[in-house]
Parts: sequence; structure tokens; C-alpha cells
Amino acid sequence: MTSAPIALPLTPQQRGVYFLHCLAPDSAVYNVPIVLRVRGGLDRERLSAAVDALQSRHQALRLTVEERDGQVLQLIHSAEAAARVEVSWTRLPGADAETAAGEAVRRAAQPFDVVRGPLMRVDVVEVSPDDHALVLCFHHLIIDEVAATALAGELDRLYGDPAALPAAGPEHQYADFCAGLLAEPDPAGLAFWRDRLAGMPVLPLPEEHIPEEHGLFTGDRVGFTVPEKTAARLAEVCRGHRVSEFMVFHAALMVLLHRWTGAADIAVGTPMSGRIDLRFAETVGFFQNTVVLRGAVVPEQGFAALLKTARRTVLESLQRQDTPFEAVVDALRPARESTRNPLFQAALVFNRRKVEQDWTLPGLQVEPLPFVWPASHFDLTLTLLHESGVLKGDFAYSAQRFTKETVERVAAVFLHLLDGLLAAPDAPVGDVELMDADDLEHVLALGARAERYVLDERLRPLPLGFYGAVHTGDPSAGVTTATGERGRFAPDGRFELWRDPAEAALAAHPAVRAAAIVPCVPSAQGDGHETVGCVVPRPRPDGELPSARELLTHLQARVPAHLVPQRIVFCVAIPTGADGRPDLDAVAELVAARPEPDGLPDEPVDEEPRDETERRLAGLFEELLGVPGLGRYDNFFDFGGHSLLAVRLVARVAEEFGRPLGVGVFMNHPTVAALARVLADGTAAEAGGLVRLREGDGEPGSLAVALIHPVGGTLMCYGDLVSLLPAGIEVVGLERVAGTHPEDTSYQDLVSRYAATLAGALRGRRIALLGWSLGGVLAHSVATELGALGHDVALVALLDSLAQRTGEDAERMSGTGAELFALAASVRQDGTGVLGATAGQQLLMRRFGVDLAALRETPAEQAARMLEDWGRLLGLVAECAPAVPAAPVQLFLCADNPPGYPEALAASWEGLHGELDVRGVPGTHTEVLGSPAVEQVVAAFLERIERS
Repeated sequence: MTSAPIALPLTPQQRGVYFLHCLAPDSAVYNVPIVLRVRGGLDRERLSAAVDALQSRHQALRLTVEERDGQVLQLIHSAEAAARVEVSWTRLPGADAETAAGEAVRRAAQPFDVVRGPLMRVDVVEVSPDDHALVLCFHHLIIDEVAATALAGELDRLYGDPAALPAAGPEHQYADFCAGLLAEPDPAGLAFWRDRLAGMPVLPLPEEHIPEEHGLFTGDRVGFTVPEKTAARLAEVCRGHRVSEFMVFHAALMVLLHRWTGAADIAVGTPMSGRIDLRFAETVGFFQNTVVLRGAVVPEQGFAALLKTARRTVLESLQRQDTPFEAVVDALRPARESTRNPLFQAALVFNRRKVEQDWTLPGLQVEPLPFVWPASHFDLTLTLLHESGVLKGDFAYSAQRFTKETVERVAAVFLHLLDGLLAAPDAPVGDVELMDADDLEHVLALGARAERYVLDERLRPLPLGFYGAVHTGDPSAGVTTATGERGRFAPDGRFELWRDPAEAALAAHPAVRAAAIVPCVPSAQGDGHETVGCVVPRPRPDGELPSARELLTHLQARVPAHLVPQRIVFCVAIPTGADGRPDLDAVAELVAARPEPDGLPDEPVDEEPRDETERRLAGLFEELLGVPGLGRYDNFFDFGGHSLLAVRLVARVAEEFGRPLGVGVFMNHPTVAALARVLADGTAAEAGGLVRLREGDGEPGSLAVALIHPVGGTLMCYGDLVSLLPAGIEVVGLERVAGTHPEDTSYQDLVSRYAATLAGALRGRRIALLGWSLGGVLAHSVATELGALGHDVALVALLDSLAQRTGEDAERMSGTGAELFALAASVRQDGTGVLGATAGQQLLMRRFGVDLAALRETPAEQAARMLEDWGRLLGLVAECAPAVPAAPVQLFLCADNPPGYPEALAASWEGLHGELDVRGVPGTHTEVLGSPAVEQVVAAFLERIERS
């Protein structure tokens, strides 16, 4: 009979890791891999026995996590009851080291099931009987660097003899450490960190437009080697100024961040061992704590003076490293965001030796095997270490924030800057050159052609990728004039102006005509200054204007919290200067004259539902959103609503009121008041899946735009596009929501029904069809059918669509449909938790434009019906035999799709068009209907219609 597991709350350190694990359970960011090359004949049985002994000795290796009664617990199982760590063995005869490492890392990157365990994996890839790649991978919940080093020594001894160490393990186990942490943190330590970090600003790292296929915590690394000359200067400075190498690296990183961002008050996170109690020096577990090093950089200050400050900062932080980072966060209560650390954006890690160098096995040659790990904990992390007598480093970076080219430039600048700081420690840090002579000449040459130069605060040219103040004139002669703009030369040499991310996000909202962000405006309460968003609203099709709360919610979901303005003010127009750009002084005056904090004085005030219909609708909103007390004008999408939740609401409205409701109709009427009006006037849905998205002038021969749904069946992806089309153009759509449409028996039946629906609804009108993804395939077929009916088709636009024409296309489409049916069966049996279990499923849903997390929240039966409906649609499309439409065809290709993909899409349409207009747009497949691509799509779409 096995004993019950030891149940303890997670430690503060584990709570932080578990929270981030829950944000991205499929990410490998908190997997800790040790990748080794083993030569001399690795013995499978001896390795398995040694791993069994390790798991028996250490409680942390038998740990799982469970949520029970609202509390997250760690369960430490007995050696007999714990899920066993199996040694996986794969043979790749003749593979080279890089291929073997890639296969091993692919296995290591698989997510851990923290509920079932185990949280350790061992994978071996055999290249030959004498050559193996060995990967030991752990979840960060159970290991840190010190623990990995301890396990390295034990594995060496246990591989030689499984009985070499007592099975009971160390005297002081992980449960003892965890139990000792349950008390409140030291008040003095907490007070120190609260004072030290109070009012700390967010580091304004310049973010770039990155394709959204880079998911949460996706990252990469840029490596470098510190030249011998610089390493020698480092040793000399450390001796002469009585500082450690870590202190030098900390000070140099602060200078880099200052020169890159212009920030003077800078915070850098760094890991500390957390093993203050020496009883736990050899205990395996997650003890590591994070501390925040905060310092100021003054450009006139010498590096030697900055080193003194850095030394004091590091020593004071070391003395208080036992205060848990999560406790510090709780005390400071900074704005929390899912995509970044709450207290710092840049981190520094320094190891005196590479962890993999500690791993040995008796009688075998073991060495670190280089590998690529596509994850990053933070926006930017500088890691330095000594490896075989050489000082090496890398910058790990978030692929959501930066491109590789930018970080490669940052790494080159860091090496040049580090050498300059060490060579002249007394020189002002703001004057140390960031570039060598060749790079400087290149940057200056780029400023002859653009006729603009990017300079820092001391009027020095900045490297490629660095934002600064834009000037005209000749910086080499000291004669320049500031334009008032911020900009940079991108790594590829293009000149780019900087735009406030919040301003860009506001301008992309479908109910906003124009926007400007104004900093440092006197607050409405007269107690300081605030940042204000000035907005020119765009009325919705039902005449309603956006609310300030709606726009702020929109921003909070799209930009970092520190960039969201404190309030929104509405105006008729945004004042501009002679150059056409917003005149911020004039806008500030306009804002100061409108002190009301909630926008326009006539903005509708939330009211309680007025009648029985509104009360029932409000109840449905609250039921699905989990938000009580919603008012008539509260927007469904402002309170966590999304496309799949909208599908659920439409189904519930149909049940409650006995009236079919189109999802597209609801998209245009997302408040209780507006939806009640729709139900009252009988426009909730039309036959054939037709949705009238916008009324036009209705004149015979006038243009109407018809949008065709993608695989997901709804029209919600077209929201931004509809808002950009000129007033007076009627816009309709065809949607296909599970349970609301006729059962088509063939692809031709589906196309004929869609064509007849449009022909009847838009009689005598010129029709321009547009479809994204699979919607483009449907639009192409419907355009052909409409032409055969004698209808005037002005244009058919295909947004990143792949033609379905070959037998291989049909097989692929049918196979995907079969996968969806099988997945639906799994959902019915095991619930929606099975969704997204594989990378293939995740990619498929992204391609469909389906929010996987939202689909998981959908009731299992409804989710299964949706999957089956998508599968039926794909089965129908597999029958597609496309013909050439009479109308001109416009094909949009996404420039940031994987290499070769745009060319493949273009090739797939060869011979299926008469006149063809191919346009490239920025972004990926899933970004083409958002800013900035959608603006270019609409402009090209309208321009081509004018020509036709």
C-alpha cells in the first residue's frame, strides 16, 4: 500500500512560473533542457537505472501540481506511486550532430503535463552505437541551475553504480524547504524592495511589427564571442575598480539600454540562487529567486562612477535576495500583462561556466551539444559565461517584440560599446562610440539619401535599428535642425518614423476616423498630468458612436499597459500642422478645453435594461461573459466577448426567442439596446445566410460588396475592412453557422445557393466579391456562377487564398475534414481540453482564424457541432473544379508568410483567371485583415474596381 502524497501550497517562486505556464501551457519556455553529446557507447540499461535512482532520491523529481478547492497545490508522491521517468530511445543511423540535436530538442520542447507528471524527461538519439545525443529536460517548477549541477554529479556516480548513493536521498528534502517558506516574507526585506522599486517606469524598448504567428514566449538567440582584447580589459577594470565581472556587465547593459531607448531610470532583472540556508545546498528543487537591479544612467557620468553605483546596487540586492519576487510584485501592484514581466523587461544572467560542462559519465566522452531553443522568458536577456577559457554570450529575445536583424545589430553595438567603456572608464558614457568607422560612414550615407539624420540626445548619429530624434542638416559639421519627429534607420537601411503604438491601435479601431496621443496634459482633476487619447469617432452602421470605455478596453488588449492613455477625449477633427502631421500643441489645447473624463458630453450613459426583451438579453450577456450588472449600452466585445462566444450567444438567442439571428448581424449590433431593436424590427436574419452589414444608396447599377465567410463560418474577421469602405457602398456577407444553414449535398449546390442568394438580394447591382483564406476559393466559384447567371461582377478579390484544383488538393482537404470529424468525436468523449493538443491542430486553427482558447471554452457539444460543420464544408470544397470567371481577379499575397508560400499561392491560380492583379501586403495569413495590411487591401480593392 502506497502512502498519500505530501500536499503543500506552491512556493512564491513556483507560483510565478505556474502562472506563466497556465498562460502558455503549450510553450516550451519553462522547459529546461540539458543537451549533451555522448561518445563511447551509452548503455541504455545503466542510464535507466541511474535515472530511476535519481527519481527515488529527490522529492522534486516526483512532484506534480493540482488545483484543489481554489488552491494550487504541489503533490510530492512516494517513489512507488510517482509516474516513472522513462528513457526514450530513438535511432537515426548516420545523422550528423546537428540533425541529432534537432531531433532531441524537438522532443524536449514538448509541453509537460504538470497534473499527471513526471516533470522530467530523458531522450536519447542514437546516431551510431558509439555516438548519442542525450537530452535531460525538466520543468522549471522542479529545477534551477544549482539543482542541475547537483544532479550532474549524482548521475555520474549512479551510472557507474545505481547503489552508489542512498535511495533515501539528501537529509534535507524539498518539502522541508517549501514548508519553511509558508510564513510571511521578512517585513524589512519587503520594505527595502518596496522603497527601492517604487515608481519605477517601464523600459521603453522599441517594439517592431512582428507576425502574430510568433506566440507567447516564442523567442530566439543571437550569440557572440567577446574578443580577447576586450576580455583582457575587463580583467584589468575589475582589478582596478574592485568590482566583479557581473557588476561590469550590469553597468554596461544599463548604458546600452540607455543609449538604445533614451531611458535614464533602468531596471534589470537577474536570477539569484535563493539558497541562503546551506542545509539545502545539494537539494534538488526550484529555489531560484529573481531580484531587480535598479539604477540611473547619466550620459555625462564616467563608466568608473557608474561602476561604483552598480557595485553598491548589486551588493545591497544580494543581501536581500531571500524576499520572494512574487511577494515584491504583490506589494508594488504594478500593471500586469500576460506578455511581459511586471517589473522589468530586460534581464542579465552571468555564469562562470556553462551548466552542461558539469555533466559527465564514467568511461564516456561527454560534451555540450549546441542547439537552438525557440523560447524567451523576457523581452531581452543578456547571458554571459566562460566556456573553455573564452568569454561568450548571447541575447535571447522575444519574437513578439523584435526581429532577429535588430537584435543582431544590438549585439554588435554591445560589443563595441563594452570595449569602449573598458578602454576609457573615465569618459562620459554618453560619448562612447556605438559604431566603428565603417558603420558610422554607412549611417551617415543613409542620412544624404533620406535627407534626415537620427541622432541621440548628444547629437551623435545612432546605429541602425536605434530610434532617436530626427534632424536635418550635417551632423559631422555640427549644423543640424530637429524636426520634432522620432525615427530610425531599420537594419535593412530603410528610414522609418516612429508612431505611438497606442495611437496606431486607436486609429485601427473600426469606429475611429483619426486619433492622436497627447502626453503631459493637465489632468481633468487638476492634480498633475496625464496622457490623453484624442479621437475623431466614426459612427457605426446603426448610428451609435464608440464609448471611451470601449476604446480604452480595445487598447488594453493590444498595447502594453504603460502606453494606454488615462482617458479618451472625442473631437470633430484633429488639428494638423503645415506638414500634415498632428499639431500636438494645438491638440493639447483642444483637450484642455474638454476636461470631461468620459468623452463627448452626449455620449450615452449606461442604463439598466428597459423592457422584458432587454432584460432577457442582458441575462444572456451576463451568463456567457460572467460579468454581472451590464447596461443597455455595454458592448459585448468590451467585456471579453469574442467570435466563438458570439456564436454561442447567437445560439442562445435563437433558443430563448425562437428567432434565428445571424452572427454578422450581431457583430453590427453588439449591445443589449441595439440587439433588442434588431429583434423588434425583424432584421435578425435573412434567408441563405445573407447578412446586411451596411446599407448603400440602392441605385440600380451602383456597387455592392459581398464578403464570403472563411472556414469558421462567421464574418467577424472582416470588421476592420468593412469600416474602411466608403459610405454609400452597400456591404453584405454570406455566413455559415452550424445548425442555421441548409445541408448542401455537393459543392455545386453550395455555390449555386450562394450565387442565387446574392443575385436575389442585389438585383441590378454591380457586385465585387471578396474572400479571405477558404472564403477566396468560395468567392472565385460564386463569381463564376454569378457571371453565368448574367450578373455584373466587377471584381473578385482573393485574400491569401490557395486554389483547390488538383487531386492532391482534394486529398488534403478531405483529410483535414476527416481530422475535424475525429477531433469532434474526441471532444464529445473527453471534453474541449483535447483541443490544440498537437502543434498541427494549433496551426490549423490559426489558419482557420479560430481562437483556440475560445474554442476550448465553448460547451463540448456545441464545439463538436462546429468542428463537424467545418469538416463538412472542407469535404464539399474538396469537390471544387474551378473555372475561369469573366470578372477580373485580384490576388493579395502576404509578404511575411513562410518563404515560398506567396509564390505557391500565386502559382495555384495560374490559368484560373482572365485579367489578374497581384498585390503584396505586409503581415501573415492571419494578419491580412488587420492594420496595416487591411488599409492597403481596401485601397487596392477600390482602385481596381474604379478601373473596371
